[in-house]
Amino acid sequence: MRRVFLLLTFITLHHACIPTRIAPSIQDYKITKGKTFKRSLPERYMFVFRDPKAANEFYNYINTKFELNHIDVYDNVPFLLDQNQYFFSFYEVTIPNKTLNLVPLAVDALLLSADLDPVMDGHYETRKGNWYVAIEVYS
Repeated sequence: MRRVFLLLTFITLHHACIPTRIAPSIQDYKITKGKTFKRSLPERYMFVFRDPKAANEFYNYINTKFELNHIDVYDNVPFLLDQNQYFFSFYEVTIPNKTLNLVPLAVDALLLSADLDPVMDGHYETRKGNWYVAIEVYS
């Protein structure tokens, strides 16, 4: 019975982590104010979607599609819609999921109490990046 208890305790501690930041879950797209989505974005309404591609692929797509030759790709990209001239700007932002891992903290606390150097330093938290693209359209 004692071995079962130790095994359950080990499994619980092994998978123990506390999420400190969770990225928003966007299934398809979301229209929201930029400031409420990420503080570094402008206050205007934006079309936000999750970017599953590698870094800078959206930039390369816009640059190629509108033939911008790497000039003002992020800002004031012109396009026509129903014979009206509009512009758009886009922002590529990352919001990481961040978790606090309890096992490395417990191991290092035990080592410190035994007057030994910590071995799990730097493994206390885990980050997983989530990339989003926010597009702002104006006339």
